Amino acid sequence: MSKRFRQAATCLLLSSVLVPALSFAVLPGDPPPPGQRLPALRAVHDGLEVATSLKLDAERDFSLSARTQPFLQRHGSAWQIRWDERNDRAALVQGSGIPLLPGRGNRLTAGDVVLAGSMEQDLPVVADRARRFLDSMPELLALDGLDLRLDRERSTAYGEGHTHWLLEFQQFHDGIPVDGAYAFVRIAHGNIIQFGSERIADVSVPVTKSSKGTREAVFADAWRQLDFPDGTQVSEWLEEGELRIYPTLPAGESLAQPLRGLRGNGYDHVLAWRFVFRVDEHAVWQVLYDTGSGRVIDLRDLTLHVDAVVKGHVYPTTNLEPSIEVTFPFAAVNNNGAKVTDIDGIYDYSGGTATVTLDGKYFRMADTCGSISLSNSSNGILDLGGNTGTNCATPGSGGAGNTNASRTGFYHLTLINTKARSILPANSWLQTKVTANMNVNQTCNASWGGGQARFFKSGASASQPTTTCGNTGEIAAVFLHEWGHGMDQNTGGAANENGSGEAVGDTFAFLETRDSCIGPGFFTNPGGICYNCTSCTGVRDLADFSLEGTRPIASPANVTADAGLNCDRLACPYLQNGISPYRGPMGYEGHCESYIASTANWDLKNALVSEFGEAGWQRMDNIWYGSLVPSKSAYRVASGGQCNASAAVDGCNSNNWYTVYLAIDDDNGNLADGTPNACRIWDAFNAHGIACGARPACTESGKSGFSLQAKPREAAICAGESADYTISATGVNGFSSPVTLAASGVPAGASAAFSANPVIPDGDSVLTVTTGTGSATGTHTLMVEGEAAGSEDQTLELHLTIAPASPGSPTLLSPENQATGQPLAPLFSWQAVGAAEGYRFELADNAAFSSPLVDIFVTSSSLALDAGVLDFDRDYYWRVSASNSCGTGAESSVYTFRTGVQPGACGSGQLAVDLMREDFSAGMGAFSTVGSTGSSTWAITAAAPAGSPSGGNAVLAVDLHTASDQRLMSPPVTLPPGSAPLTLQFWNHQALEAGIDTCYDAGILEISSDGGGTWTLIDEPEIIHRAYDDPVAGNFGNALAGQPAWCGDRDWENYVVDLAAFAGQTVQFRWRLGTDNSVGAEGWHLDDIRIQACTTLEKDRIFADGFEVPR
Repeated sequence: MSKRFRQAATCLLLSSVLVPALSFAVLPGDPPPPGQRLPALRAVHDGLEVATSLKLDAERDFSLSARTQPFLQRHGSAWQIRWDERNDRAALVQGSGIPLLPGRGNRLTAGDVVLAGSMEQDLPVVADRARRFLDSMPELLALDGLDLRLDRERSTAYGEGHTHWLLEFQQFHDGIPVDGAYAFVRIAHGNIIQFGSERIADVSVPVTKSSKGTREAVFADAWRQLDFPDGTQVSEWLEEGELRIYPTLPAGESLAQPLRGLRGNGYDHVLAWRFVFRVDEHAVWQVLYDTGSGRVIDLRDLTLHVDAVVKGHVYPTTNLEPSIEVTFPFAAVNNNGAKVTDIDGIYDYSGGTATVTLDGKYFRMADTCGSISLSNSSNGILDLGGNTGTNCATPGSGGAGNTNASRTGFYHLTLINTKARSILPANSWLQTKVTANMNVNQTCNASWGGGQARFFKSGASASQPTTTCGNTGEIAAVFLHEWGHGMDQNTGGAANENGSGEAVGDTFAFLETRDSCIGPGFFTNPGGICYNCTSCTGVRDLADFSLEGTRPIASPANVTADAGLNCDRLACPYLQNGISPYRGPMGYEGHCESYIASTANWDLKNALVSEFGEAGWQRMDNIWYGSLVPSKSAYRVASGGQCNASAAVDGCNSNNWYTVYLAIDDDNGNLADGTPNACRIWDAFNAHGIACGARPACTESGKSGFSLQAKPREAAICAGESADYTISATGVNGFSSPVTLAASGVPAGASAAFSANPVIPDGDSVLTVTTGTGSATGTHTLMVEGEAAGSEDQTLELHLTIAPASPGSPTLLSPENQATGQPLAPLFSWQAVGAAEGYRFELADNAAFSSPLVDIFVTSSSLALDAGVLDFDRDYYWRVSASNSCGTGAESSVYTFRTGVQPGACGSGQLAVDLMREDFSAGMGAFSTVGSTGSSTWAITAAAPAGSPSGGNAVLAVDLHTASDQRLMSPPVTLPPGSAPLTLQFWNHQALEAGIDTCYDAGILEISSDGGGTWTLIDEPEIIHRAYDDPVAGNFGNALAGQPAWCGDRDWENYVVDLAAFAGQTVQFRWRLGTDNSVGAEGWHLDDIRIQACTTLEKDRIFADGFEVPR
């Protein structure tokens, strides 16, 4: 054991376990400060950032109808379903509400929901009912057999009288938490309005005593790999080692791209130890150690930088303004015992000496300038005073630490904590004491890390001497931003990227200061303003990049605009100091990319204030604080990858801000009819490119008047029938004047009438549209207009589809009739039929369509069939019929097609001929291991994994933990000309060490046509089934470095290589296993190696020898 590990291990065994905490900053990080101890290892596991791959509008997807229709049939059609193709489960289901608890949104009573002997709606009761509901959704969520446990840290009630419940159930596997994997239920006014799953999947990672290792041994190996400078030791443990399972991207998948593989196979997992510690004051290191590979797979610096009465002077928002005198709430006073001031800074003075140290109930100020202590023995009034100057300047009393920074910090931090506790009284972190380190001997930043805040002195930037900065402990927005990081982490955990966290900090700042300039006075040099800002001397100006600004609006599409955010001026994907990822969902530097979400919040605040005046600020507070627990990343990258301004970005994920805001804003347990501010939320987030779907309705206005709603909004009828719409007029702010209704856009030959007109809010009127046989057909837009004295007019858009008669028969297009060689997932298409509202599609393996394979209703004139329905080399039949409100038309003609043969198989009328075949049942045969370097382990094994076609023996090369180039060479084989197909086939089973998008130990296939003199890699397009997985890493001594190769874990499968290009030649094949000088694995099994030619059978082959007498 090295000296440096012995010291670290001693700390590990003697110190107590602390809760891990992240660290945050207002500006991109400067170069590391002098003397900081950095590890030599660079390890970033991008696969840990795996996110959902959503199929929107899944309720309309025929391939999911068996999973979605049972729910929609039970609960109605006013629901949206977003499907995660990675885990083949519903990611988000939201809509009109399902009654669960008594509330405004339903008619349930307390007697309807008595559970576990309790009448109270407390967390255990509500969670039990929510879990029962989740378990009743097997088609959507498939939770059977999974270990889900209520996450009390991320489950909470919100709103006066608990109008909202936000519940999460974390996934566990063999008693170990699966990071970021959970099912959730969101309840508003008694109704479930959103539920779903996030990264839940079946876990196949083995969890055994040997796979876990011991904490001490694991950290010893991790410390060796980190390779800190000699003499480094752990100075503080924040987490001494915890086993967790992390979802990751499977091999072959890419970050910020849709799933490429089969649905349901989009999450892999690693079992890893997590350690969090400090080695000095500059960084909080998180280390993830993969128990499977024995490697440190991820290393991150979690420090995130930012850019009688007790009274005294503080700066109200910034040190650019005069200080004001305030009283200090919740300050700790020693006066004949421990006391705490109240919200007004008052305490019960009982005579004698009273002393204050700014070590309060919720915050302790630790100032590097010195200690803080002020005493009074006459009247108990403790006046900390005020002074000019900065950094260590004091009023001359209260100690060397009684600085402007300590007083201002204590005041603002205590106020924001008090506000948060009033809104989130159940949050435990808000009840704890946080240390704020003031006048830290650095400049131009501040940070949150390890559960503590750090604020820096004024002075010149260490990396840019011409830039000077103010004392960040004297700027309110900086306090609020850093405290916001702590709040973000302690309301269920921050997002797994940094852009959203920075937007969290900026949102807390502007909600308190009401200033779009985050931290005015941060830059103090002449002309010092934030990047591409107009006048803000802080670190960012949200207004400049918002709807009211003059710069290109902050959005994914504008993220690299030169006059705007210009985030590509920094490296992407961004690594701070070249070590630790610090980036947003799109991969750009976290502070820069944070503008997208924070400016959306700024514009939402503007919309609310414009509509409701001063009350709009409170509405923004309600939405913001209520969303903190369930929300994570502000938005997601749906496709296009990172570092791409053209990527598809939206807010559709279940924990994205837009989606969560709707649930928090709901006021009646029914999302389908909108929320009080749904349209304003959508407008703000859509302007910044991070909303989702169509614009929902707002159900409240800040002005007195009325609103109109309709059920349904769309109707379809046959000519001669009538359609009914229920029009509801709802009064706003007590409005009750009669509302006169009118309808326009009524199609020719039809009439419209209201059952009641005018209607008194809150009342209903039924609009009946009656058609005749001669009414104009097609889809029509109807406008319902309402007018009333004392209110603005309101309009409502409706749609009516009139069909003339049953539709005609569709003409089928593709696959063409009698087509052959069709793929297993063909695209079916047919000509659209006029007046058709949908089509019945039928597919069968017989012309009578008995027991059809697919029988589904679709709305478009095409259908993409999923793989798994059809087999190779089979005949199939399909037909389509169109329907509308008048009925179903005649069926189309029946088309037939035949699927292609399985790769490597001979077609109909062909005979398979083996030119070479080896199943290793009698040993190695003519195969050899000539040319291997390092240890060669190719050998016969009778203990191969089950599943090979011949069973029994196979050949195995062990995946060694030392460097080797192990070669298995075939005997020469002459390939005949004119044979098609001509293939090499072999059964493959591999367990070879791999990372994300890279191979460490791997196998390749080569060919030689000159007797082994030269060898050529066989790659695509010759490999026609099961292409290589990833390239081989070049930094651990693997002889195959840089080449594409097979790696990772794969069960037995037949691999197929097209040899047509080599026909007429005598060839040999060589399988090479390259291993590096680190971790090993089970290895590479091969079996049933064959070279197959296909020949065409002659007609009447039995008579080819002349038996039949010629005529």
